[in-house]
Formats: sequence, structure tokens, C-alpha cells
Amino acid sequence: MIKIRIKEAAIILNAQCAGSFSGEDFIEGVSIDSRKVSKNNLFVPIKGMTVNGHKFINDVIEKGACATLWNKDEPNPPENVAVLLVEDTLKALQDLALWYRNTLKAKIVGVTGSNGKTSTKDITAGVLSQKFKTQKTMGNFNTEIGVPYTLLSLDEDCEAAVIEMGMERKGEIDFLTRLVQPDIGIITSVGLVHIDNFPSIEEIAKAKLEITEGIKENGLFIYFGDDELIERTVNSTKIKESIRKQTFGLEEKNTLFLTDFSESMEGINFKVNDHSLGELHVEMLGKHQALNSMAAILAARELGMNDEEIRLGLLRIEKTGLRNEVIKINDCTILNDCYKSNPVSISAALDIFELIDAKNKITVLGDMLGYREMSHDMHYNVGKNLASHKIDELVTIGQEAKFMAKGARENTNIKSIVEFDTKEEATDYLKKYMSEDCAILIKGSRFLKLEYIVNTLKNTEGKNE
Repeated sequence: MIKIRIKEAAIILNAQCAGSFSGEDFIEGVSIDSRKVSKNNLFVPIKGMTVNGHKFINDVIEKGACATLWNKDEPNPPENVAVLLVEDTLKALQDLALWYRNTLKAKIVGVTGSNGKTSTKDITAGVLSQKFKTQKTMGNFNTEIGVPYTLLSLDEDCEAAVIEMGMERKGEIDFLTRLVQPDIGIITSVGLVHIDNFPSIEEIAKAKLEITEGIKENGLFIYFGDDELIERTVNSTKIKESIRKQTFGLEEKNTLFLTDFSESMEGINFKVNDHSLGELHVEMLGKHQALNSMAAILAARELGMNDEEIRLGLLRIEKTGLRNEVIKINDCTILNDCYKSNPVSISAALDIFELIDAKNKITVLGDMLGYREMSHDMHYNVGKNLASHKIDELVTIGQEAKFMAKGARENTNIKSIVEFDTKEEATDYLKKYMSEDCAILIKGSRFLKLEYIVNTLKNTEGKNE
């Protein structure tokens, strides 16, 4: 994490100093959450749409923060802590992160994509950790706030970092990648996620390709080569001549492609055309994780890792939660994949769900958000496509998900289809299954917070026996 004298931070940010402090005092790390402040942190109060971080300054001081940024237009700056007065605390956070990034010697891998970016981040960090002191974006800190916070959290002696970059609108990846300045940039996929903010999927692809703007000279750009849209966009995008390109996928035209694949509930085993690697094992589920692993392998090769280091690194993956978590509650097996939801990720989750053997298989699907006028058709088609999977019961949550139920009723042989308006109603309904031989897949957009269902059902463990 960043360690810097308060007076030096003030100079970097062109900030006016106020409050009480010694110019020799050191800031040790940054916090953007008043609940998670540590001793000698610099607190960065963000003024959002509903919450103003400046209002929590007394809590922050009590927890030991030694300094705070402060918007000049905010009244009553504290007097008993160092105050760095700036025009905009968010911009100051970003400026400080850019300065710190330029002091780091770490090799940085930047990852973006409509699907798979978090898993690719986790896999890449796991592989690189076999050889390097490695850090990564924690949780979903992949925004204009989360990315600079992640950069400032990197240790001075960090050797490799994997930074996830998300986007909702045009220009966001361009901004974030210029901040991160990755040595290696990865695009995992392009899909209709956040289509409500774009006129077409082609514009989403162009926005993802903004990652190439920030890749360092002589850096490496890795992308999913099977996607014709990505390939066309790459060919029509002006990319710096010094940046090299490598691809991964199922097709033999790629730099790295899949030659063999198998899976069980213990994970996936696969081989690629780089035969020296032999058979590889990853304790994650789904064929898409083999693809994500190939992106990580290309990054590892670029940073000089050998076969054995890569094989062992693939066994060191620390997975971000709420993605394909298998949870046992009495005789019921829950596949918890409620971090986000779109047609591609639902299909992948259902493929994994096929691996679970149970007498009764229940799929719980919530609203998919962000599809504008396409929403009804998108949800209907998800329900229609359930016909290709073994599902005994479909439970939907939310108004848009009712169109999934309609699509399923009109196109599948699912025996029972039940609709609920809220996750609380669905949870009460699902409690009866906790003592039965069954499997439940739970999938929905992040906004719905369907982990509530899993956490509530966990509390029923043993009560229905």
C-alpha cells in the first residue's frame, strides 16, 4: 500500500493543507470506506448520489486515520486531523493513484470483458503467484473508484498485479487503462451487458478495445479469438504498432487453443496445443474456465513462467465469491452463482448444473437488468432455451423474469414453473426442499442480491431433519 508523507501527498495533489498535523507524518494506505479505516490511513470521502462520505469524518478520526481529503465546497472540515483541501476528492484519489502507479515496478495485467473477467483475474493472479509476489483487484473494485483504490493498495514491493476493469459506458475503459497502464491487456469476451448504455453490440466491442490505448509500449494484447465481432473490431481499431497480439479459444487459428477437456465436481482437466504443459487441472467448474485459464497462461508465458510454474499456479487460485459456489445444506446441493446474470452466464451455469446428480433439480432465475426494449425478448429466449437442460422446476424472481417463465411454459417440458415478485417470497418457498435430495441453481443480476436466499437457507440447516 502507498506510504507517503502528508506534505508530499499535498504537493502531488496541489492541495491546500489544513487541520492538525506534522509535515513529517506518514500516510499508510488509503480507505474509501469509513467502516474499514485503519490506523494512519488517508481517508477519501466520496460524494455520491445518495451517500456523502464527508459526513462520516468523526468515525474515521476515531479509528485512527491521520489525514483526509476534503472537497473545498464541503462545510466544517475537521480540525483534529490533517486535511487536504481539493476541488474533487474522487479526482484527487485518481491523481494520487496515477502518481503511485508510476512509482511501481510491478508488471500489471489489465483484464476486461462482458463475461469472465473476474474469473480470469483470479486465475491469472493464482498462476502468477507461483513465481511473483502478486496482488489483484479484490471483490468488484473495478470502477472509477475501485481501480484507483486497488492501485493504491498495491505494496511497494509487489512484483505482479492483476487489475480488473469494468465498464458501463463508452470512455470508461479508456480512462481506467490509462490509469492502470498495463503491460498486458486481456479482453475475455464481448456481449450485450449494459446494452442500455450503447446503441449496438458493435459499440460495446469498440468500448472494450479502449484497453489497447493504455497498454504500455511493446506490451501484449490478449483476446478471445473465436469471437468474430472482437476480431473485426481489432482489425478496424488503430492499435499502437509496438503492441503484440495473441489469442485464445477453441479454434485452431488461435495462439493457444483447447485440444482436450473433461470435468467433474472436483474441477476441470484440459490440454492445449502447447503440449509441453501436459494435462492441466483447475478447481473451477465449466468449459469457459479452461478458456479463461488459457488467457492466464499466455500472460504467464509473457512474464517468463515455465511449464511447471504454470501447472502449479493453476492449483493456487483464490476464487472471488458468489460464482459457482457449491454449498451443501442437509441433502440439498446449492450452486450459488448470483454475482451477475445474462444469457451467456446463465447458459454456462446450467452446463455446470448438469454435473450435479440429484433426484429433483430446481433452477432459480432472477431478472437480468440492462436490456432496455430488448428485455422481454431476452428473458423469453432464456426461458425457451431451458428446453436443452434437465430441469424439474423453474422458480423466477422479479417482473422481467416472468417472461422467462412464459418462454419456458411455451417451449419446454419443465414440470413446475413458479413465479415470485421478491427474493423473500422465493426463499420461503424453497425452504421446504432443504431436507430433500435435490439440487438448486440460484442465478440473478447483482442488483437483486440473491445471495440472501443462500444465506437464509443456510440457517435452516438441520432444522428440517
